[in-house]
Amino acid sequence: MAVSSCMRTHTFALAAVLCSSVVVAQDHAIDRDAIVQKHVQPLIDAVLIPGAMVGLYHDDKLTFHSIGTLNYDVEQAPDTNTVYEIGSIGKVITGVFFADAIRRSEVTKHTKLQELVPEGIEVIKGADGTEIELWHLTTHTSGWGTIPVNLSPSDPDQPFHGYTEELMYAAHAEMPLNREPGTGFEYSNFGVGTLGTVLARNAGGEYEALVKERIFKPLGLTSISIELNDDQLARLAPPTNGGLTVKRWGDTNPIAPAGLWSATAPELITFAMENLRETNEDSLEIYESLTNARETMFNTGYGKVAFGWMLAMDGSTYWHNGQTGGYSSYMGINHAFDTAVVVLANGATHATTNAGAKLLQELIGMNPDPMQLEAPERLDDAYLERLVGVYRSEWGFDITFTSAHNLLYARVTNQNAYRVDKVGDDRFRYSAVPAELQFGFDDEGGVASSVTLFQNGAETKCVRVEE
Repeated sequence: MAVSSCMRTHTFALAAVLCSSVVVAQDHAIDRDAIVQKHVQPLIDAVLIPGAMVGLYHDDKLTFHSIGTLNYDVEQAPDTNTVYEIGSIGKVITGVFFADAIRRSEVTKHTKLQELVPEGIEVIKGADGTEIELWHLTTHTSGWGTIPVNLSPSDPDQPFHGYTEELMYAAHAEMPLNREPGTGFEYSNFGVGTLGTVLARNAGGEYEALVKERIFKPLGLTSISIELNDDQLARLAPPTNGGLTVKRWGDTNPIAPAGLWSATAPELITFAMENLRETNEDSLEIYESLTNARETMFNTGYGKVAFGWMLAMDGSTYWHNGQTGGYSSYMGINHAFDTAVVVLANGATHATTNAGAKLLQELIGMNPDPMQLEAPERLDDAYLERLVGVYRSEWGFDITFTSAHNLLYARVTNQNAYRVDKVGDDRFRYSAVPAELQFGFDDEGGVASSVTLFQNGAETKCVRVEE
């Protein structure tokens, strides 16, 4: 069976609780450059990201830290003007948009989704007739899975490109519920995409424009965007996955409220810091919305869910992470310690979440160990030349091997390309999914004649074909 990439491709990064419930008093000055090096450099060494921009706010001091490079081909470092996709951190933005719509009396937490969709659309109900309410969408308790059943991307590297509101509304009627609405947590990009889309429709505008006018403008934020202008595109960090340059996901579509925003580190940490404030005399309304968006509404058992925000087990750290095809991010705030952390990286990896959480722990007085990540073995060009090529299975799918930066990458037909790391004699392990590959040779010193895929207890032999 072919390697499946749908989880990594479509989730914008699944939530994971990483903050400890134990904190200690801080009794020494923190070397911020040192802790960034301690917790982010392992990701660079493991070829998970080429570099990152980090924003740290603590003790009334805001600092920015650049580490690594913009991509694997140049020595240029990222800076405070570098733009990154922020993935599912956008769910917090949509959550604040929802809280603000409630403040404006446009909707309530318990407004039925059925009331906001176009006439003629019948939103699916639970087995006992329970209807999906808006709070279910922001807390991932609608019962829907993460991606719509009618998503059929023409390009696996841009999975949501071309998805329309018409398709979304059609999916509302046919998307099966995995549980009764309001009864269990299941991360859903489809649910949060739906929330932002129907709120904007109900308000008579476009989602991105309304968020910028209602949320970002009162906070003085001007460049957090979905649609990037030429200047922003010129400053966009090149997206990468496992060392390979890939395509960015940014696109205006109805899934965008779930995680297609882009930002610089200064803009995003400003948003995070404003969430530490309770009021501002110049604009009381937006701070009411920010505060209300942190109201928790569902307990997952390993943390609570608010309006997009996740509340960690310590009961005081609000956070969210993000991941698209070529980027990963973390944003966390802690009111008890007046602390905010933002990490933006142009590499798709869940390890960025770990790094961000550990940086926040460092700022509030803990001393977490750095991640232990294994660096892949760099292979010589002559050996790689013997492996690259196209191999076809009896089931009709191909595995195409390419190389870059002395590393090997495998792409199964209609799926994403992933790095494969050498683990034995001509044997490789996928860096992203639980599967291994064994190359076979007919002639000693010649090119590989076959590769066998080992996955889920099955073996599938693929034979080299002429390109």
